[in-house]
Parts: sequence; C-alpha cells; structure tokens
Amino acid sequence: MKKQSLGLKLLELRQLHNLTQKQLCEALNIGRSAYSYFETGSRIPDLETLLLFARYYKVSLDELVSSDWAQETVPAEDSEYSNTQIVYHLKSKHIPVEFILELSKADFDFLKDYKQLTDDNKAELLYLMNYKLRKQ
Repeated sequence: MKKQSLGLKLLELRQLHNLTQKQLCEALNIGRSAYSYFETGSRIPDLETLLLFARYYKVSLDELVSSDWAQETVPAEDSEYSNTQIVYHLKSKHIPVEFILELSKADFDFLKDYKQLTDDNKAELLYLMNYKLRKQ
C-alpha cells in the first residue's frame, strides 16, 4: 500500500462527504493531527483505524487501501475533472498540502468552474476578487 495513494483516497472520501478534517475527527473520535498525517501520506493508519474509515465511509477495506482508484486517465475536454485530479494538479504546482487538505467541496467546485473560463473571464474574475479583498 502506498502512503500517498491512501492519503489521497482518504482526502477524496472526506471531500466527497463534504467534511472538514475537524468534523471527521470528531465523528470518529481520532486526533486531527494524526489524521492529517494519514491524508498527507506521512503515516499509515493501523488496521483498526483503517477499518474505522472503511465502516464510516461504507466502503470495503480493499477499496480503501487499493491503489487501483488512482489509475484514472486524464479526462477528455468535455468531461469533468475529479477531485483527485485537481489535487494532483495543485500538488504539481507546489501548493502546500496543508492548503489543499483544507479545501471544501465548494472550493473544488469553484476551481472546476474557474478552469472552464476563458482567459479574459479569468482575468476579470481575479480583478473582481482583488477588488473585493481590498474593500474588506
């Protein structure tokens, strides 16, 4: 089992259930820092914790630890990007993992929509965002 693959699977499951790390850890009664290590791939959970995740997400242990899920191909231009593909993209741009782990489903949805904009519309959106930030 690859630590990074398991970490990304845990991230994807958490995002699909629209949970923050804090919410998940409270529901499962586990420490947030320990869980963060699991998502980043720094540590592998023990069997008891893996079973806890599998039961919570209603997936088999094999589905949870199998790396087959990560063998997705790059989608055609007319198909949607998966959360996992967006995470890989962000990591390739050297964005800190801690930032990626804090993204909500709404954040991922925003990123998917943003990628579909024309360059002019992206520039306009960035201008409006910067304007709003300065006004706060």
